[in-house]
Amino acid sequence: MDWTGWVGIALGLTGAVILARTVASRTPNRHAATPPSPTPVPMSFADYQAGWREAHLLGEEAQPGGRLAAAYLRLPYLLGAPLARAGTDPDLITMVALWVALVAGWTATLGPGWAAAAGTLTLVAGVADSVDGAVAVLQGRTSAFGFVWDSTADRLADLAVIAGPVVLVATQADPGWGAAAVAAGTAAAGLLLLLEYVRARAQAGQVPAAWSLVTPGERPTRVIVLGLTGLAVGAAQLGGGLAGAALDAGYPLALGVLAVLEAVGCAQLLLAARRPGAPLR
Repeated sequence: MDWTGWVGIALGLTGAVILARTVASRTPNRHAATPPSPTPVPMSFADYQAGWREAHLLGEEAQPGGRLAAAYLRLPYLLGAPLARAGTDPDLITMVALWVALVAGWTATLGPGWAAAAGTLTLVAGVADSVDGAVAVLQGRTSAFGFVWDSTADRLADLAVIAGPVVLVATQADPGWGAAAVAAGTAAAGLLLLLEYVRARAQAGQVPAAWSLVTPGERPTRVIVLGLTGLAVGAAQLGGGLAGAALDAGYPLALGVLAVLEAVGCAQLLLAARRPGAPLR
């Protein structure tokens, strides 16, 4: 058995542990000293938006991402509402989203025929990542730990969905494209970490734009680009002559684009920190 098989076994066992933890959390303990938590009061979408802005330390009128992001908020709201009513732990949902991202990265390494599955799982992981925050808001369970844990899981998920495609191209594409994938993947991974670090430091420095500025290199962009690229590479495997070209160039080009977008995002945040009225205080 090669390394992909051992990684698959580890992910399977981890998934079983998460499932067992989920079942255990939903099983009433008859010997518990405290009564079960009450069912959360249903929250309107407007109240959810207000809670989301408060959890992200935004002003009452702030709408980062404009109308598109505001419209997207309805998806985690609709998916999170039944989970919130069921009393699901939002930190557990964060773990599930991370696990799906790890599976997505591993699936990409199995071969070009699995790229579509990897792309689909990448998109699912991206949606799941927004549901945990929605459940926390709907349950009134936002916390410092949840904030830090969610950010940590996001970075691990980001690296996983980049590493999988890089391994795929490096091991199964032409050598030149393999080297390009490694270079582009390294740049994309390094710049996404730098982008998130710059934002965190800007927020620590009380730069107002650090909370509201949506750069082109944000996580939703990364998830969408890698997810759709996986679907395209997988679909090309059904097209005969396009299969090799899609495998060689698809992921390296997508990762290169992401690296550029993330670099632009870093520059935007640094320029925002230089503006008058954004001092450290």
